[in-house]
Amino acid sequence: MSRSGQLVAIGCVVCFAGASTAVADSIPVTTWGRLLDDAKDNPNLAMARDELIAQARTSASLPIVKRAHSLEEVGQNRTWLDDRTAALEPEIKQQFAFAMSDFAACRLLDDELPLLAAAYRVTGEVVFRDRVLAQLEEMTAWSPLQRPGWTLFAPGNRLPKDGMDGNWLATGCGVRAIGNTLALLPGNTVPPALMAKFNSLLEAEIAGVVDDWNVKRPWFVRGNDPRTNQWVLPTEGLIRACLLLGTDKHREAYEIGVKNLLTALDAHGAHGEFEEGFGYAGFTVTSMLYTAHAMAVAGDRRAIDHPFLQHFPAWYVHHFQPAGMVVNCFDAGKSFGAAETARPLLSLLAVCTGSPAARWALTYYVGGPSNDLPGLASRALAPVKKSAAPSLFAYYERATRVNWRSNWDQSATGVWIRGGHALDGHDHSDRGHVNLVWKGHPVLIEAGTPTYGHKLLQSHFGSSIGHNVLQLGTGPAEEVKPAARRLVMPGWQKEHTVAPLIVHKLGASGGDVSVDATAGYDNLAKWNRRTVWTKSKLTVTDDVALSDGKKETLLFRWHLGTQDEATIAENPKGCVVTWPNARIVIESATPLTIAQTKLPDDTLEGHDGSENPNNAHTCLVVQSREPVAAATITTRVKPH
Repeated sequence: MSRSGQLVAIGCVVCFAGASTAVADSIPVTTWGRLLDDAKDNPNLAMARDELIAQARTSASLPIVKRAHSLEEVGQNRTWLDDRTAALEPEIKQQFAFAMSDFAACRLLDDELPLLAAAYRVTGEVVFRDRVLAQLEEMTAWSPLQRPGWTLFAPGNRLPKDGMDGNWLATGCGVRAIGNTLALLPGNTVPPALMAKFNSLLEAEIAGVVDDWNVKRPWFVRGNDPRTNQWVLPTEGLIRACLLLGTDKHREAYEIGVKNLLTALDAHGAHGEFEEGFGYAGFTVTSMLYTAHAMAVAGDRRAIDHPFLQHFPAWYVHHFQPAGMVVNCFDAGKSFGAAETARPLLSLLAVCTGSPAARWALTYYVGGPSNDLPGLASRALAPVKKSAAPSLFAYYERATRVNWRSNWDQSATGVWIRGGHALDGHDHSDRGHVNLVWKGHPVLIEAGTPTYGHKLLQSHFGSSIGHNVLQLGTGPAEEVKPAARRLVMPGWQKEHTVAPLIVHKLGASGGDVSVDATAGYDNLAKWNRRTVWTKSKLTVTDDVALSDGKKETLLFRWHLGTQDEATIAENPKGCVVTWPNARIVIESATPLTIAQTKLPDDTLEGHDGSENPNNAHTCLVVQSREPVAAATITTRVKPH
């Protein structure tokens, strides 16, 4: 093992020795119907029950969701038209639109149908029963739940000759909606004729998913990539369908599904790291939990007791940064206010795993359980003490990330730093990125992730331009137009590269962390970024050297957590930059040029990921005045 490898290993041990990684003992698992019955009789949950029923009344007043059978119908009848459809060739527009609307419809019903069923179970009001049965009747004609076409998201894509690209996300969401709804409805609510139709639908779903794996139809099966949500959701559909129809009848198919699920759970980090980041974790782990819960209700605890699900809650909570922000690397969406969106998953984690970290976060950090059935059930759990909080800092090797905060108050100071792992998925060109929130105010940020249809998604958000990282050379200009979904330009950091992160020190008082991001660039012999911080300041030292005597303009961006103009005062050593929340001193023996620009934003409060030009923040552009072979630049951040 190299010395750097030894340091990485030592850093991992040190960080986790100082971190609370407590998991819950195995807890008994009961049906959603029983959980709801217990909550129904609990006088302390009257307000939460009333809120749940009020939501159900709103849903009951809406028309049922109807499947689209023409391109003109997509976006009608409460379906969704994916905005990527507009750029596709006429011959694939409709098929892609169908596939994506199927996913959106099943995901919507995964929320809506169990809510309506729960309201009927609690109140006995026929309006809820009739609304559920009407939607279920419509749904029986949705076979398959996921129509082909989801691989047609970009111009030039085409389906295979057989017209099939495999079961996908609608498969899992649709079967979950059916299973959770049937588990909540009182017995004999669904007429036998309607149940017979569902049995036929589920038989077809089982056969379809098994065939996908047997012939290796979808890309994630051919490539054996169990980490992706696209592997997990069809697996959920297979397992849940087998459980609904009886595993004795479908034992072989059930074991195929369980094997796939356990493979997915094994593929993630030993300390709960999820390789697609905070945002996708919420989607995929929700699928894992509902599946594991259904298995456990049937007496199979192989999934619910898996170490990944037991350790995941602490990893998830460690994304919370001060000021209501989160660690938003990967395709994790916006940061400001994102902690609120964690409530449903935290509630589900609390109910399914009993996680102390999840229960602490619900009680003391995110404002309480979600207003859904898992949230109602989690309110009945025994309270945890404030001392059950996860540690204030951690290093996650598989996530290649350090996160730190001074305390758990929203007015605290927080830091996170990114390296890069070979198994990262849905990642950005962010190796070496440094993020800072100072006493509840964002100071150094990343651009975030807007909707996938945003025209600047890759050029300004996912690329080097969207992060506090190195660029070699000044071209292309900031107004570069994306040519493809994944855009890599000369001098930008290449995607998916390994960037080792070395922890020299990490504790309650601060940290000292290095990232070697050299592999992300052509013609580069070294880019080592060392970040040292305390509760009062942060210093970044960048050592850069090109290979083979080459020279290039060295350019760094520092995305600031403000829309205000900064004041830049240059001096012989570099410059001093000030704005209301901070002061940055940049120094180098290499002459520098410092400018500022506005770049698109999906991180700050009030910014919604749209193409509204007001969704912007200030960015410093620091570059060598002339092409150089090497340079050392020190950046000291001293917030006000």
